[in-house]
Amino acid sequence: SYNTIYRHIYQHNLGEKYSSRGDTGIQRHLRHKHRTRHSKNTRRHREVQTDYISIHERPGFINQRQRIGDWEIDTVIGRTGHSILLTVVDRLSRLTLIKKVAQKDSQEINKGLVELLGAIPKEFVHSITPDHGTEFLHLDEISERLGVTVYWPDPYSPEQRGTNENTNGLIREYFPKRTDIDNYTEQDVEHRQKQLNQRPRKVLNYETPYEVFFDKPLHLV
Repeated sequence: SYNTIYRHIYQHNLGEKYSSRGDTGIQRHLRHKHRTRHSKNTRRHREVQTDYISIHERPGFINQRQRIGDWEIDTVIGRTGHSILLTVVDRLSRLTLIKKVAQKDSQEINKGLVELLGAIPKEFVHSITPDHGTEFLHLDEISERLGVTVYWPDPYSPEQRGTNENTNGLIREYFPKRTDIDNYTEQDVEHRQKQLNQRPRKVLNYETPYEVFFDKPLHLV
């Protein structure tokens, strides 16, 4: 099949020698080029987090979703080079906070996190589990400012942040891929956040994230 052919090209270059270390070989002549592929063991030349608490040190009661206030964070990308969405999801209730930020860098992300989590009562903000994106490299500032613990997952292991990954799929229903986030106002984003948090979830026994987080029924007019 064509998938087998492509896989053999990417893995073995059809037996041809590479002209240099950075040479992509036969790949560069393909009409339909796939995204650059990286194995889990690939080391990329970028700034990395070296001093952190591993997700494997995260207490069992957090893993088992036994309290409100343990958050997973990620970003949802729209059109390249434009605004993005910062997404923050409570592991127990699935309550989701969404913030439009100007660009994907640590300064903007930290500012957005302070606005989102700083508005939540402190007793409901205990920990953060991000991914390994460079935009999250300076969460030590957030840890100190908000008094939260940051637990880092293993690289290339999105399944360790399944709550956020699944929620981002729901968010895509409101903000499809390649959508220009610049076209949405903060009010637009807040409206879609409200809609998402008022959706009954099977995983919550058909309660809404709002009802579980605030421990009270939601009366829709």
